[in-house]
Parts: sequence; C-alpha cells; structure tokens
Amino acid sequence: MTTIEAPTPSGTTRGARLIGVCGVASLAMLGASLMWAHHWGPLADSIVVAWAISSLASGVGSSVLHSRGVRGIGIRIAAIAAVTSFLALVVAGIAYAAGSDPAAGCGGG
Repeated sequence: MTTIEAPTPSGTTRGARLIGVCGVASLAMLGASLMWAHHWGPLADSIVVAWAISSLASGVGSSVLHSRGVRGIGIRIAAIAAVTSFLALVVAGIAYAAGSDPAAGCGGG
C-alpha cells in the first residue's frame, strides 16, 4: 500500500507567501499611520516603525524573488504595497515642503 502525501510548498512559494503577507501588512500599517498621524507618542511611533519595516520587507523581498524568476500574486501584492508606501512618502514630503503639515489633520493629540 502506498501513502499519498500532500505536496508541501517549496521555499520560493513560502517566500512569496511571506512577502505577500508583508505587503498586506504594509498597506494595513499605511492606513493605520494615516489614522494616527496626528497623534504623537509611542503608539504612533510603533505604527510608523512597523509600516517602515513591512514596506522595506515587501519591496526588497518582491525584488529579490522577482529577480529569481518567482511569479505569483504574493509578489504582485508586495510590489504594489511597496510602491504605494513610497508614493505616500513622496506626496507627504512634497506637501510638507510646500508648507502644509500632513500630520496636523485634526489638531493633534
């Protein structure tokens, strides 16, 4: 009698899934950062740090896996999330340079 084992994902498939999760986390942290941008304190700082880490992980991870020939929805999600985060930083920087304060949406605290 032979046993049939379920296929296990390869290292690249697991990596693509992990990078896709980082991309989703990056978008979630971007949304949380926008909601908490006017609050200053440890919670807002930790949200921004989590956003930065997940954005960097999704951007670097999707680039590395794409260069290795890995394709999939996880890679696309991660790349889109990284580009979205980068554009959000560019828009906020341009607004700040033009004299606006993007973090002062509701007057603080």
